[in-house]
Amino acid sequence: MVANNDNIKITVVEKRGRRGCDYCHRIGDVYDYANDAGKLCPWMLTVANMYIAKLRDGHKFSRGPEVPEGAVTFCCPDPRVMNIFQIEYTGKTEDKVHK
Repeated sequence: MVANNDNIKITVVEKRGRRGCDYCHRIGDVYDYANDAGKLCPWMLTVANMYIAKLRDGHKFSRGPEVPEGAVTFCCPDPRVMNIFQIEYTGKTEDKVHK
């Protein structure tokens, strides 16, 4: 089954490192995953795709009060940059039982 990439928004919400991002991602940038995946850092996408798969499956992540339902935040895997991204998934979730 081909994954539906609609209903996935990726936002840069914070930056903790001093170095600039090689892909020029900046706080406030918002990407529509279905249309903008080619504009996103491949390092970040490697991590993001794991979270996206879990969100599609209906997995709930622990989150702070500022993170909406159906969303998760994670850090860029480049330790020199440390951008913090938020993924929001508003599509249908798969009917899977979590054990």
